[in-house]
Amino acid sequence: MKKTGLGRDPLKWIQPTISEKKAIEKEIELKISQEKQEKKETSIPKFKTFEVRLTSLLREDQLDFLEKLTREIQKNRVPEFRKERITKNTLIRVFIDAFMDTKIDTTNIPDEETLLKRVKERIK
Repeated sequence: MKKTGLGRDPLKWIQPTISEKKAIEKEIELKISQEKQEKKETSIPKFKTFEVRLTSLLREDQLDFLEKLTREIQKNRVPEFRKERITKNTLIRVFIDAFMDTKIDTTNIPDEETLLKRVKERIK
């Protein structure tokens, strides 16, 4: 066998382009990002936890109100309170939850106007 003079590791003379410390930091970053991605994969979005889809007909002014309130809420939050998106659907669910605990006189309601009047009385 012929000796070449390069020794046991012929590529030892090549220096790495990044230091070992940077390589270790990069490895740690990759592990952390993988853990974050796994968390994202295991947690499902909130909207997928709801079971029933409901379609509702609204007037233009009602839709404008929901959109304006949604934008106002989103705009007036600091980053630490931006955990989830507030949507028109979120507002509707919250309004329903609020009214579930409210006792409204349901006797002899002939129309939407009377119902609105009673709900407003109860809110005050």
